[in-house]
Amino acid sequence: MNELGKEIVALIDKLESSVFPGGSAGQIALSHLKRLLAGLENTEDPHALESEFAELEQFWASSVAWCSELSKDIEKIIIMHKELL
Repeated sequence: MNELGKEIVALIDKLESSVFPGGSAGQIALSHLKRLLAGLENTEDPHALESEFAELEQFWASSVAWCSELSKDIEKIIIMHKELL
């Protein structure tokens, strides 16, 4: 697994060990990240997951508090993906 995949796994683990109310930003982020991880496990092509990363970025920009730890973690994953393109 590449570094991006490892970073996604680490954030999934972090979020799964946290307690979030249903429908919270953490729960929704977890859903996005699990889809990305499943996609990464099926392809090594960073372009193949462009729409999934676009959805994550849209969610991040519109629904995650910009100064939160979650925001910083998602931003790191988005930046890592863009560097692979």
